[in-house]
Amino acid sequence: MPETGVEQPTEHTAEGLSLWLTDCIATHLERTPDTIDTSVPLTDYGLDSLYVLAVAAELEDHLDISLDPTVMWHNPTIDGLSKALVEELAQNA
Repeated sequence: MPETGVEQPTEHTAEGLSLWLTDCIATHLERTPDTIDTSVPLTDYGLDSLYVLAVAAELEDHLDISLDPTVMWHNPTIDGLSKALVEELAQNA
């Protein structure tokens, strides 16, 4: 998992997850986080299915939960994925 520089929040909020995901994706793309638009589909950055599986695995480690990898395909933007993850975490609580 890349060192994101974003501390893991004690409460997982959509905003906190969005920041973490933005930093994670920026690290993988070798870009700065401010160049990642959270409303743009991740595929627009050239991310393929292998990359999506890698990010899903990092999310599982970060959140300490098991995720269906399709969650990223059903929520293709950081904004959408962050909200879906908050809902998933609430269901697992």
